[in-house]
Amino acid sequence: MKRILILLLLLNGLIARSQTKDILPFTLTSSGHLVIEATVNGIKGKFIFDTGAGLHLFFKDFAKKLQVKDSYNIFVAHRATGEAITTPIYYAKDLRIGNQLFENQIYSTFDLTLDGIDGLISLQAFQNTPITIDYKNKTISLGELDIKDKKKYIDIQIANHADKALDIFTYVTLNNKITIQVALDAGAGQNSFWIHSKFMKTLELDSNQFESYAKKSEFDSLKTNRFFIGSIESIKTANNTAHIKAPKVSFVEGLIYEGKTSIDWLGKKIAISLPEKKIFILE
Repeated sequence: MKRILILLLLLNGLIARSQTKDILPFTLTSSGHLVIEATVNGIKGKFIFDTGAGLHLFFKDFAKKLQVKDSYNIFVAHRATGEAITTPIYYAKDLRIGNQLFENQIYSTFDLTLDGIDGLISLQAFQNTPITIDYKNKTISLGELDIKDKKKYIDIQIANHADKALDIFTYVTLNNKITIQVALDAGAGQNSFWIHSKFMKTLELDSNQFESYAKKSEFDSLKTNRFFIGSIESIKTANNTAHIKAPKVSFVEGLIYEGKTSIDWLGKKIAISLPEKKIFILE
């Protein structure tokens, strides 16, 4: 009997440790961006968690601290509005977020300066690790989910670009009429809804009833996109797990996706699980 009790205690201890999550705080900016602390090759920095970044991106001043040699490898990324950006490719020996260590992480650099921000952390690090975002308590949890947390979810699709960049998508229904696939972009901030302008006709919307303006690209002086700003009736996920009424949206000419949205509207607490191709809605 004594041996059985000891075995049970050991088993309970193992289960408790296996369910322990690494929890770290994040700062939520006024624009709705999630800022987390991380360490790259032993150097600390503050980064925006960005599911739409594709790959990790470190800004000029932080990249200098890494003291990497010039790279001849490149990746051609595309902004949502179509501009092609050719960036160098590097590999970080280690990336540490909380107590989690991610080795051999691919990243790029860019000549950009944002006050208090050293770059972007993408989903690349979390291909085998679910990440839970709690907007209410402003924490991010890394680790496996309990079965009870998997009752409510949306399916996601993963775009893997030659193992160099990774983006996620899901299907949403607009005005209870049409279903489109949208990129899920935490880097868009809060309440961001971009839809390809071609769907205005499909939804029988009059562009003259929308605020309109042309925006010149910061990356290509020859490129301009037109935005039509206004409200539509509703947006909901394909299984109606999440929905929002009368959202203010931007219909964008030249968008390379059918649509692109932020992730904050999906729930107050959500978990992105790339291995299961789902986002679980915990609250």
